[in-house]
Amino acid sequence: MMRQETSPAIPQSTDGLLRTVEASLPAPRSGMPRGLLREHWYVAAFGSEITREPIRRVLLDDPVVLYRKTDGGIVALYDRCAHRSYPLSRGTLQGDDIVCGYHGFVFDPCGTCVAVPGQDTIPKAARVRAYPVVESGPFVWIWMGEGEGDPAKIPDHRWACDPAWATFVNKALVNVRYGLLVDNLLDLSHETYIHAKTIGTPDVAQTPITTEVEGMTVKVSRKMLAAECPPFYQTATGITSRIDRGQDITYHVPAFYVLHVRIAETGDPGEGFHVKIMYALTPETSTTTHDFWALSRNFAVDQAWVTEKMAQIQDAIVNEDVVALEALEKTLPLDGLVPEVSINIDRGGLQARRLIHNLLRGAHDA
Repeated sequence: MMRQETSPAIPQSTDGLLRTVEASLPAPRSGMPRGLLREHWYVAAFGSEITREPIRRVLLDDPVVLYRKTDGGIVALYDRCAHRSYPLSRGTLQGDDIVCGYHGFVFDPCGTCVAVPGQDTIPKAARVRAYPVVESGPFVWIWMGEGEGDPAKIPDHRWACDPAWATFVNKALVNVRYGLLVDNLLDLSHETYIHAKTIGTPDVAQTPITTEVEGMTVKVSRKMLAAECPPFYQTATGITSRIDRGQDITYHVPAFYVLHVRIAETGDPGEGFHVKIMYALTPETSTTTHDFWALSRNFAVDQAWVTEKMAQIQDAIVNEDVVALEALEKTLPLDGLVPEVSINIDRGGLQARRLIHNLLRGAHDA
């Protein structure tokens, strides 16, 4: 299921098409995806955000209220009272139920109205949607589609749940369509330029990538041998010599991305240092996106100063991306269809666009 807005027809002129430089890859259709895909698990919040105080969050254009029950379980309801559409997030909790702050209608965790002030009869239509939620590691996952959703289809994020890995999290609301964030994350050559002060070195842009698609997963890999060790990793690992640096991306269409980073001194065949950088991209609207990230590492796990330093640098990296992407968003036409010249490094993003367009067409035809 998806909203009525669908991906626009793709122009057939050469100006409106994106082209890949490798004939072995199918040519993805051009244009930034516009529609919002609902039959998927998205991250709604971090578990640490959800308390006994209701909070409001807009997800895929739906206003949602989130709160914890007395047993610690999480409730997610459509954030509009069935009576006069007042935000339930402005109400109060009564046990596990939420009381509308306007006229006192009471809704249980399933979204059923269980009490109406001044009368015993409860209208049958007095109910609001309840969304399935799963709390796993730091993430609160929400199913935005029909039915209950299958928790087995939640993307792999095991590192953020493993106490053997040190994990920290943060988030930002970015004023860009989520397709721009997907493009940004699947083309890491921009590190050389956008992130020159944090993690970027010339090796990133100069190193070729390999790209493959497995079902609804896009994988992009880059191996940098005898590369300069950027300040970010010098600080985190203590390595000051040249390094062998691997970047292996796994993007689970449409909403979850993992960058597997391996750092080791050049020629060292050992395990090295590993970081898993996870981004959950949840559209707020068609042009704004919730960006949740979690970084997990398997080294210096008991060193708080490493976590603090990495968190500072990660926040700086995200801010660099946000400034660039929000400037880019302002230059795009409303339909997102612009003439583009694509090169080798764009293959991952182009394949992601193709898969998203396929899902949008399938949802529209269903």
